[in-house]
Amino acid sequence: MRKNYLWYNLFRLGITKTGLSLFYRKIEIVGRENIPKDKPFMILPNHQNSFMDALLVCTQMPGFIFFLTRAGAFSTPFMNWFLRSLNMLPVYRVRDGLSSVTKNNEIFDQCVENLKKRHPILVFPEANHDLRRRVRPLSKGFTRIAFDAEAKNNWEMDLQMLPVGVNYEEHRRSRNKVRVVFGEPIPMKNYKEIFEQDERKAANQLKNDVAKGMKKTVMHVPNLDQYPAMQVVLTDLENDVSNYLNPDSANKNVAKVATVISEDEIEAGKNVVEISNAYDISVKTINGRKKPWFLLILLSPLYLFSWVNNIIPYLPVRKMIREKIKDKAFDASIKFVMGLALFPAFWILISLILLMSGVPTLYIWIYLGLSVFTSIYFKTANTFLREATTRKRLEALRKSHPDEYQTFINGLKTLNELRQKAL
Repeated sequence: MRKNYLWYNLFRLGITKTGLSLFYRKIEIVGRENIPKDKPFMILPNHQNSFMDALLVCTQMPGFIFFLTRAGAFSTPFMNWFLRSLNMLPVYRVRDGLSSVTKNNEIFDQCVENLKKRHPILVFPEANHDLRRRVRPLSKGFTRIAFDAEAKNNWEMDLQMLPVGVNYEEHRRSRNKVRVVFGEPIPMKNYKEIFEQDERKAANQLKNDVAKGMKKTVMHVPNLDQYPAMQVVLTDLENDVSNYLNPDSANKNVAKVATVISEDEIEAGKNVVEISNAYDISVKTINGRKKPWFLLILLSPLYLFSWVNNIIPYLPVRKMIREKIKDKAFDASIKFVMGLALFPAFWILISLILLMSGVPTLYIWIYLGLSVFTSIYFKTANTFLREATTRKRLEALRKSHPDEYQTFINGLKTLNELRQKAL
């Protein structure tokens, strides 16, 4: 047993997996049977949502998994120890300095040794994150590890490349649905002949095949010019989230819209997304999704308790996201990590105050139990306030910038008509 085996699995399954089950409303796993058994393999997920992608993948599959992580995260002695204790290995990029890039040789050698021991390696082949629902061009780093592993073992390893897609209902928010799709594994032995003839050609072929595999596991919008319109039509205006969480139906709808979309509709999409981002107006909120009002009224005491009980520890999280974090792909990650620490700490603090105030222990345990149980309702309770704020922002836009308001409203009308025409 490796010396960090218990700590790694305690953190991965005991803490992280439990936290994810509270953070998300539902985590659906598709294609688990595609995970290779009794063979070494590399895990190759899409990368849209910062480190939430890695957490969602690694907590849903067996094994002592190693991760390649950007070297900048290992900048302090504590972070270096902590990340390495969780099987994360630093990978250096050109921006880290040419002298640093040579350190990758040692890291890649470690990856090969771990693969020989049947420990999976998780690598993001896109090499960076982006919130847009598409597979971006892949880097060559993962191909080097794969070919090194086979070449150093006389092509007897039978290494498998496993494409994975992480599909989010909403990237930046909690209590939404996520679908993790494991694609069909790609055997490295398929590339032996071409690699022995032309290594560069073999690497490009592997990248192309992995990209094709990944595109089957996620919604993929190939045309960036059409992307804003696709975003609004296929996600913001969609009431059935399964239509874009399911890669098969999502990509069929992408193809349908692509065949009929016009230049005016492309421009309308750009205008709507630009204005919604500039004034922080959620198109989903304006669209007015159906709500189970009877259930909301029935559970209203729990929503109220959850909001009152959690708004104080949530304030520093909101402040961090609004004022410190520029890259919105980190929003969910910050919420998850800070919430995992601040919410329980606040509940314990309140419990200690109640205990010192002479409140019977039974009532304190009831408070702690309610705090954990109702924490899943905090997002819904907070949503009511966010929706009211969105309506105020839209009304303020109408009064202060009537031309932009009209462009926004007309754009939504145009995209609704496109949706009706295409779907």
